[in-house]
Amino acid sequence: MRDTADQGSTTETARPPDDTTHGPAPLSQERDTSSESSREREPLGVEFCLSHAGLVLTDAVASGSDVTVSLEQQVADGESTLLVVAVEGDDFEGFEAALGADATVTDPAVLDRSPSRRLYRVEVTGEAERITPSLVRSGGRVLEMRTADGQWQVCAQFVSRTALSEFRAVCTDRNVTFRLDRLYRTGGGSNAGVCGLTADQQTALETAHREGYFDVPRGISQAELADELGISPSAVSQRIRRGLDQVLGSELDVPTE
Repeated sequence: MRDTADQGSTTETARPPDDTTHGPAPLSQERDTSSESSREREPLGVEFCLSHAGLVLTDAVASGSDVTVSLEQQVADGESTLLVVAVEGDDFEGFEAALGADATVTDPAVLDRSPSRRLYRVEVTGEAERITPSLVRSGGRVLEMRTADGQWQVCAQFVSRTALSEFRAVCTDRNVTFRLDRLYRTGGGSNAGVCGLTADQQTALETAHREGYFDVPRGISQAELADELGISPSAVSQRIRRGLDQVLGSELDVPTE
């Protein structure tokens, strides 16, 4: 495996996973929603799990190594698709061994490393089952993707309940298991996430703030916070980091590239 972490390598700024930030479709391509009720047309926040043997990195994350993988970036040049994934945990050697044997990716390289987190670049192969483009075509956008128990946990937003139903139908047609975990309105309802936070991110930030995690000195350690939330320390780090990034980007009105 090539290691470019000490060569100053960076990844180019590009579309997030599978063009999830595309703007509105041209008017000529918009679906006719005249028959939908106003509730059906409300944007929906959705949290769900996807599982299929052919989904990208499934073999690597199901190998038993104690790591959490999150999708950071995708770069497509028309001929190939490169992914940047963040891996947090302790068993990087086990993950890298499984990564080399995963048929859905090739040419892995380390872009950055720290004791508990590494960034990898991989190229997606033709063996991978690509489902997120269908999510975007159905009217959704990915907010976050991470692994848990050999599955991909996805936080997404859909333009309507009909759009979500279309995506679920695609999953069924392609034998991709779809498990719905949470559904909530994002059009100003009381259960909409603050600043676009996912439910997990908001809970982590609220708990961290309440327990003094951001105080100097800290009122609670990362390990103690993880115990209170019932997740691993690496998952706590990821949720807080992503949550703070989302809040700052929203409040400071920083445009998404």
